[in-house]
Amino acid sequence: MALPYRELFVIITFFSTMVGGVFTLRRASLDIKPFFAFAAGALIGICFFDLLPEAVSISISSGIRIIFLMIITVIAFLFFHVLDRFLIFHGMEEGHGMQTSGKVKATGLSIHSFLDGVAIGAAFHVGFELGLVVALAVIFHDFSDGLNTVTVMLRSGSTRKTAFSWLLLDAITPLIGATMTYLVPIPIYVVALMLAFFVGEFLYLGAADLLPEAHSHGSSIKLVLATILGVCIIFMTTQLLNI
Repeated sequence: MALPYRELFVIITFFSTMVGGVFTLRRASLDIKPFFAFAAGALIGICFFDLLPEAVSISISSGIRIIFLMIITVIAFLFFHVLDRFLIFHGMEEGHGMQTSGKVKATGLSIHSFLDGVAIGAAFHVGFELGLVVALAVIFHDFSDGLNTVTVMLRSGSTRKTAFSWLLLDAITPLIGATMTYLVPIPIYVVALMLAFFVGEFLYLGAADLLPEAHSHGSSIKLVLATILGVCIIFMTTQLLNI
């Protein structure tokens, strides 16, 4: 039963990314900062109420030392920090090679999206409940991925057609990532390490990417409440699903 659900949710991530990108291409005036704040809370919530507990549970039954999970989590966090600082943010620099730099950042965002697909696939390897919550968190923040992909391409001087092409790539890569997880058998102990990796990724995306973006033009009680709401919804979802 897991495969149809997995395919369904990965397809939804495709449309979530596309909606975010098309939203930007049409230059809609709706305030999206609360959405970023909500998605940040959801990602942080899923790390502590879903991914990390499951990774620890699997590691205990598989004889994996917990310290290895923590190391993998920190490595993942630092990996995305380095990716952003030396590749993605470099793409925002003015001057010569601006379009090339924009493509570098768009490529970095596509790497994020590919790993999102792997996260969904790996979670469904464990069970439907875990896969469902991970898929929801990915769907929440893929809207911002699509938005960012189009934004960086337009700022680099690319045409709207080129920006749309990169948006399409960003939307497709989760499909590729998820497909790989059920074409290649994954031992359960490897799944535990993968979940720890995605804890680091989601923590980075939520705390170091989406939250600063949400508050980039000033903070408000609405943004704070949106983040708290994101955390609470993930907590209640995991409790209802008995994760």
